[in-house]
Amino acid sequence: MLLEALHLHHFRNLSKVRVEPHQRFNILAGDNGQGKTNFLEAIYLLSAVKSFRPSTNNASLIGFGHEQAVLEAKVERGGYERVVRVDVSERGKRVFLNENPVRNLSDFFGTVNVVTFGPEDIYILKGGPSERRRFVDRAIFNAHPAYATEAMNFEEILKHRNALLKGDGYDANLFAVYDEQFIDYAASMLQRRLDFIHHFRPVLERTFRAIFDPDFETEIAYEMKWPSTSPGHDGSLDELREDRVGVERLLQRGLEQSMREERQRGFTVIGPHRDDLSTTLNGRDVKTFASQGQHRAFVLAMKIAEITYLEERYHFAPILLLDDVSSELDRERNRHLFDFLRGREQGQVFITTTHRDYILLEDDVSVYRVQAGEVCPC
Repeated sequence: MLLEALHLHHFRNLSKVRVEPHQRFNILAGDNGQGKTNFLEAIYLLSAVKSFRPSTNNASLIGFGHEQAVLEAKVERGGYERVVRVDVSERGKRVFLNENPVRNLSDFFGTVNVVTFGPEDIYILKGGPSERRRFVDRAIFNAHPAYATEAMNFEEILKHRNALLKGDGYDANLFAVYDEQFIDYAASMLQRRLDFIHHFRPVLERTFRAIFDPDFETEIAYEMKWPSTSPGHDGSLDELREDRVGVERLLQRGLEQSMREERQRGFTVIGPHRDDLSTTLNGRDVKTFASQGQHRAFVLAMKIAEITYLEERYHFAPILLLDDVSSELDRERNRHLFDFLRGREQGQVFITTTHRDYILLEDDVSVYRVQAGEVCPC
């Protein structure tokens, strides 16, 4: 996967950017607030048709005084070149592939694959469950682009079901329809997540041992944070990844058990939107017992393992976006990161930094200076 050219017009403070990146390493250096993260955000948006920043509306993506932002890239994958374009207005986004409008996003997802790593990811294990769910969902999306549509379907039915729970009346027939759809979409998400964790776990363990400490045993597990996973559930969650009927039965039982609580609280209390990850080092919870250094090492190992997982299991190298992470890592872990990047046989990387000295790369590098929304090669 290569991004061969990137053109941006009136995207945030990037008024006019035309770049032909290096096929390996691209460093974007500059002070804070100049547009470095916006550059990475544009690449991510061309992949996912949404920002990696939470709660971002379309209007905020458009440069001040303009009605539209245009993002365009020429990408190559498997010997085929494609031109991807996203037009952003306050009314919404329009997606084009080779100048043809994309009617169904599920046909578009997977054209550009990226993995992001930013300062907020350093604290993924200390933050709330939504941060860890986002990590899993982004990784699955890169491997299975159709997952984005599945997740959107789930969010839509969840919204309608919650609206019904907040209402004054109770329509049993309508609830039955929503519950059937909820179980179908939730089961798909849960099986995707369980399957990802099953295959990701050994890669993470191998990565941590090889890079940081061979004496530490790591563990990552999926946790369903709802009652029917205890008394009424037989077997391990890992077994459910290949048992669709079992997952649907579990969800059905959960909805039945929580009906009274949901009507009292006015929202859906079971499902993949409530789940979490647990992580341990030598059997002790990382969030509670790990030192700051161990915590950051674990998160870094998670991101490196995510890239390795995609390359080993699906045989492609995603574009990697690193947003000022070197300033958050100590010297040793920063060195481990760049040792890993240099050791990869392929893979395009975009790295932002306020200090070039943080970036331990000398070969196969293009450096760009970002200042006041202008991106210029050094």
